[in-house]
Amino acid sequence: MKATARKVGAVDVVTQTTRKPQRLRWSLGISLIVAGIGALAFWAVASPGALAYYKSPTQIASEQLDSAQNIRVGGRVADLSRGVGAATFMLTDGKNDVRVDYHGEVPDTLKNGTDGIAEGHIGPDGTMHATQVQAKCSSKFMTKKDAKKPFGKY
Repeated sequence: MKATARKVGAVDVVTQTTRKPQRLRWSLGISLIVAGIGALAFWAVASPGALAYYKSPTQIASEQLDSAQNIRVGGRVADLSRGVGAATFMLTDGKNDVRVDYHGEVPDTLKNGTDGIAEGHIGPDGTMHATQVQAKCSSKFMTKKDAKKPFGKY
């Protein structure tokens, strides 16, 4: 506590100020921040699919996958064949390919030679039955020579 004295008219008035309200505000603010970080960490651990990254076709070829397991595969799009509400194509990383069969709205930006990601499950025949497909937009401009390099090797 801090005591201060001041003169009001002919009478000295002593007031005492405390730091409790200020400490309470700081403690509450820090507690909310820590609780938010804890909740975010819990969410990340409790829902592993929420932070899923994608695997390359080479990683898919080297692993034994359960046909019920939902995975994401990323690679360069090749042999794209579009139909009404469907598409079949290959995702390649330059070493291995994964055939993708997709039924749904196909993004306009998904073209041969662009990078794409497909999410779904691998069937017994090795074909990925995708539930979602997206085209990866390049975050930088590339020369024609760089665009011909395998997926992810810029």
